[in-house]
Amino acid sequence: MRASKPISSSLQLFVPLVDFLGKILGPKTEVVLQNVKDFSHSVVAIANGNLSGRTIGSPATDLVLHIWQNHEYDRHDYLTHYAGYTIQGHPVVSSTLFVRNSRGRVIGFLCINFDNSAFRQASRELRRASAYLDALGLADPTAEMKDNEATPEEPEAETGTDQSVHEVLSVNADEVVTHNIAKFATELGISPARMNRQERMQLISRLDGSGVFLVKGSVDTVAQALGISSPSVYRYLHTIRNAAVGPDQST
Repeated sequence: MRASKPISSSLQLFVPLVDFLGKILGPKTEVVLQNVKDFSHSVVAIANGNLSGRTIGSPATDLVLHIWQNHEYDRHDYLTHYAGYTIQGHPVVSSTLFVRNSRGRVIGFLCINFDNSAFRQASRELRRASAYLDALGLADPTAEMKDNEATPEEPEAETGTDQSVHEVLSVNADEVVTHNIAKFATELGISPARMNRQERMQLISRLDGSGVFLVKGSVDTVAQALGISSPSVYRYLHTIRNAAVGPDQST
């Protein structure tokens, strides 16, 4: 599988791995290699992309942007079994490896997204069948005693996933930006078009912290959503970032 544009030789080594993992893990598992050079067109190799609808040239996910913006790769080498969602809201179980070069610098992200919906459905059917047998008095009493002695399982929604981490597998850059705008606006409890200056400041601050402004064209998209000019968004960003570094360092 080839990348859409030239990438570093270090990252190129991982491109064949994408096809390899896609073949052995099967069609229900999407394997994606993302570059950190251009977050608007981050995907450089992908296998089984029909799961999310993404292709080579698709943007970085909201999680990748957050990790990069906040340097979380300095504290971890990978993230495993967290909740991912396609832009249509279909759930997957995701894991990400931070790809580093020989100097230890992160140059990409190798992501695996597994559609386990068939297993969840099978689990639900087994529970229904078990409940039906219990109702008829046909369940094996020995098996029931063993089940009672076993450690109770966690709720299905949380089994095998890290609920503190979420990712949306966006197809294009606009989706990445608009999804984050909608998410933070909902948390603030007001639509972007009705926000006052303080509320705009809060929204833009959250967007900046999430890494949204690493995506090309994001300032224009945010300005349009807020009903203000792009220079106004830049002024908000300037104020927010100066406040973050403090008056002694802002110069």
